[in-house]
This record gives sequence, C-alpha cells and structure tokens, in this order.
Amino acid sequence: MNIVFIAHYFPPLNSSGARRINAFAKYLAGNGHHITVVTTRKTGRDGLLTEGVPPYLCLLELGHWGRLSPTKVDGNALALRSGPVQNRSLAGRMLLKIKRMVMKVAGQLIDHRLFFAMQFALPWLDQEVKKRLADADVIMSSCPPWPVHLAGWIIKRKYQKLWVADYRDQFSGNHILRGSDLSNTLEVGLERWLLRSADCVIAISDPMKEYYEQFHPNVVCIENGYDEGMFEKARVGIKVGNAKSTNDDFVIRYMGSITSDRIPEAFFQALADLNRNSLRPMVVEFYGESGLLQKALSGLVPEAVPFVRFCPQLPYMDAIHSILTADALFFIETSDFSSHSARGVLTTKLFEYLAARKPIVAEITPKALAARYIARSGLGVVVSEDVSEMREGLAALRAGAFHAKVNDEFIDSLSRRVKANELEHLLARLGAKSTRVQV
Repeated sequence: MNIVFIAHYFPPLNSSGARRINAFAKYLAGNGHHITVVTTRKTGRDGLLTEGVPPYLCLLELGHWGRLSPTKVDGNALALRSGPVQNRSLAGRMLLKIKRMVMKVAGQLIDHRLFFAMQFALPWLDQEVKKRLADADVIMSSCPPWPVHLAGWIIKRKYQKLWVADYRDQFSGNHILRGSDLSNTLEVGLERWLLRSADCVIAISDPMKEYYEQFHPNVVCIENGYDEGMFEKARVGIKVGNAKSTNDDFVIRYMGSITSDRIPEAFFQALADLNRNSLRPMVVEFYGESGLLQKALSGLVPEAVPFVRFCPQLPYMDAIHSILTADALFFIETSDFSSHSARGVLTTKLFEYLAARKPIVAEITPKALAARYIARSGLGVVVSEDVSEMREGLAALRAGAFHAKVNDEFIDSLSRRVKANELEHLLARLGAKSTRVQV
C-alpha cells in the first residue's frame, strides 16, 4: 500500500506526540509498504529539534503557500538545556501568554496550523505533495492539533481517497484544553461535521473510543505503545557501558512535563518522610519542562526539596537510557473521571515504563485506566494517592522487599510493532471494503 500520514508532531521534533506516527511508519515500511509523511515546517517554538529524520519514509514539510520548506536543525546544544518555553524570545513568550488567554475563551478552535491545512486546497500545492496524495491508497491524519483532520477532510474531497482520522487526544470534550461553553459547543459541531467524511476513526483507549462512537459508526481502538527496536538498541548500549550513571543514591525518574492537575504532593511528602532516617538517600529526577513543579514544590513540601532534581529534556534515545538505568520510575496522571477524555488517558510514557520492566511508583487512583495497566503488568510498587500507602511502598522498594511479578505476555502485546500490525490489518480491511463498493 501507499500510505500517506498527515501530522504536525513528527521528527526532527522531540515530542512524545511524534512517536506514534513515526512508529507506525517504521514498522509498516518494514512490512513492505510505501510511506509518506506530510508535516509542518518546525521551528524552535514547536519544541526541541533533536531527532533524526527517519530513512524509511518520504518526509515532505510544508512551509507557506503550499511550498516545501525543510526544517532547519542547527544542532544548537543550548536547546537541550531548556524546554520549549525557555527557547522562546521575549516576544514569543508574550505571544504564548496571549494564546493561553485566547484559549480560555476560544478553546482549541483558533490554531495557527489552520494555515497548514488550507494549503492542501491550493491549486499551486507542491507537485511532489500532489503526486504522493494522488498515488495514495489511504490517507491517515493524526490529531492533535485538530487542523490535521481538516487537511484530511480536504484531501478526501479533492482526491477521493480513503481517510482515517487518528486521535492521540480528544479535540472536543478535552479535559485539559477547555474553553468557554460556546467554544465547547462549536468544537463538537465542527468535529461531528469533519468526521462525517472519514472512513474510519482510531482512538487510543476504550473511553476515547466510546466518546467518538457518538460521532462515527466505525471507531477502532489502537493503543499507543513502546518501540521495542529502540529499547533493544538502548539495552545493548547499557550492556557495553555503565548500567547506572549516578552515585549511590536510590534514583527514581520521571520523564515528561508536569501540569497543574498533576502535582505529586503525596509522593513528595512520602519521599521527605522516608529520607529523615535514611542511610541511602532516595531521590527523584524530573526530566522535561517542570517549571510549574519547581515553583510549587517549596511551598507544598519544602522538606522534600533536597531530594528532588530537575533535569533538561533529553533526546529520545538518551531518555530511554535514563529510564532503563533508573532504580525505579515515577508515574502520575489525572484521577478525574468526569469525562471520556480524562478517563481515557494512556500516555506514551506509561508504555515506555512498562517496556523498561522497572518498578513503578504511581500517584494515581487504582481505579484509573493507567493504574489498571500498571497493576496488570506486575510492576506496580504502590498505586495510590494516600501518603501513608506511598510511604510504605517507597520503604519496601528501598529495602529490596518489592519483587515484581512481571507479566511479559501483556507487556509484549503493547509494542509498537504489534500496534502497527493492527493498523495494517485495519487498512487492508478498509481497502478491501472500498474495492467491493466500487465494483
């Protein structure tokens, strides 16, 4: 098959959002399919540009007015010492504040990637992009941001291709990116109108699948996962190098950003309590943009400050190495059950933690979907929002009293290779159905 992915999040951008489509492309290409990714031209405002462009696909980056404009990656080492917010100029930070103010009223409706989507309707769209779209057997757009689905809608109507709308996060009904009552209503109407033209909708969890079944009759769940090839490569590097790059501290690591609804107060209190009588300090390292957490920590649990380290975001392979060389991993996610969006959160980080087969300390209600995955894996040391339970779990972990009962069969089923095979079978079914209808 000739498969064209439409996405904003893609290398060289270093983002967990880029890993889903990249992994699909990697394993589908390995199965003999021809892959094209049409994406936006990136700048430092999008995030860290540290990832290499994959050799197993054709990458087409659109700049303005339908013309190709490859991302310029200068390898600036300074980028690795700060997050995307710090990378912005003063004017850029002001624009970010304005954007956040606008989103409180307009939600996600106003998005600069609208210009990217509209380029597919231009008669002077780059000839290479036109050719790839014309030759495609299927188009798959990946949201967020929502304008990529508008691009899919335009391509569907213009080129009469199979169109699959993929969701890593919800557009309408999003529990984090909420706007006003008016914008929420408009988002639902816009999404319902867009998806009417889709041949299939993919969601990453059952609650999200249930939500989109209100919009479309053919919704399939294909979860996120972990790239087993990347982990195999990282493990080889660890075998020939040092298995642990830190001192004798017991090191727990967290990879990713921290938002206002995920401040791990119970974990910090338990950490501070445990370190009062400790011969071997237990510390936690946060990798990624955690400015909000740094500001909150001293006011919430000041006694935990000496045991918390804030580290820069890492290139992907370095991040995997850090996961594999930690003593344990920390996980936190929303315990909100008020919406499909909140109930359906299954982040890439969760799957990568499971792939590492390291003990997991999770500040989350055991009823949450992510908590059930941790429990099923057998890697959960403690899954709780209670300080005393968190303290007991950390004490057992440091004492060596925790013995994981690893469910390898379950963890293996969550690899990106398996998920790509699920997508391949889905696309084959859609193609066969389309052929029968045409005949």
